[in-house]
Amino acid sequence: MYLTVAIDVATRIVLGVFVSFDAPSALSIALCLDHCVRRKAIHVPETLEELVWPTSGIPKAIHVDNGQDFHSEAFKSASEDWGIAVEYRPPGATHFGGHIERLIGTTMGAVHVLPGTTQSSAAEKGDYDSERHAALTLAEFEDWLHLEVCRYHNMVHEALGRTPLAAWVDLGEDTAGRQVVDVEAFRTSFLPFEWRKFGRTRITLFGVHYWSDIFASLVGRGQGKVQVKYDPRDLSQVWVLVDDGRMIPARYRDLSRPRISLWESRRARKEWHDRHGGRIDEKALFQVIDAQRRLAEAARQKTRIARLESERAVRLPKQKPTRDPSREMFATDTGNPDLPTYPIEEFDDPRRKN
Repeated sequence: MYLTVAIDVATRIVLGVFVSFDAPSALSIALCLDHCVRRKAIHVPETLEELVWPTSGIPKAIHVDNGQDFHSEAFKSASEDWGIAVEYRPPGATHFGGHIERLIGTTMGAVHVLPGTTQSSAAEKGDYDSERHAALTLAEFEDWLHLEVCRYHNMVHEALGRTPLAAWVDLGEDTAGRQVVDVEAFRTSFLPFEWRKFGRTRITLFGVHYWSDIFASLVGRGQGKVQVKYDPRDLSQVWVLVDDGRMIPARYRDLSRPRISLWESRRARKEWHDRHGGRIDEKALFQVIDAQRRLAEAARQKTRIARLESERAVRLPKQKPTRDPSREMFATDTGNPDLPTYPIEEFDDPRRKN
């Protein structure tokens, strides 16, 4: 699991977070920034209480490391469009990331009390079976993390001498952020993109055809290559940035197609190429993905059944009960003359007629 965090250096308050099973990428950066600019209300389970997480709005500047995704064209152009100055960590200046690293260290310490933790090292983990004890879904972990962030905001910070929340309020930052009217446009602007040209009846990305009725007025008007932005988790919709600055959403040309991810698309195209060579068409792409999903589900069911059988085996009694002959029944050999006999008393039934 990977955690992307944005923190305000002056107050140490957390601006936004994003959790994913996928390695950090342009997408995780986009979704963390998306969380930063949104208004946040954290509900306390089993109560009507909501905790204060006052941060929202567009930052004036962000400090980042020299990771490849922070140098992507999508990240740099979107930051410029929204008036965000990007300041890169000087090479070798590890102290520039100290604030965020200490925060993550604090958060990771709290994570290790959760069931299923892998601890910080194999030595600390020991014989603990993390997979068996894991109990939280990703959504449940996000809820826990948001509550943990709010707890951290209300703890006295050693370097500040007060809580991050108090420092934030004292600086007036609860009202100073530049609020985003269209948060969806903000999120989309940071998504990764590919350059494509309009076809006569579609625009194509990763072997899938997309269409919007607005495209009809653009085809043949000398549009060169355009940016096609996408969310790798869900390729059922893309966003096309045309020459006049409009961002046009487009969906599958064949709306009967199911949602797929970029990872499923890449895996299916690789399988096709390994078996048949050449490029896969759209129909075959979705057929291969469907087959792969069925195999994965069958494997999950098999694993689930195996786990249930294992659990049943664990619950079986370890020893057989002690034999008690007095409670057992045995067949009697009526042809053995040595067996004792018992007298039988006969009587007449007056209802029986001779």
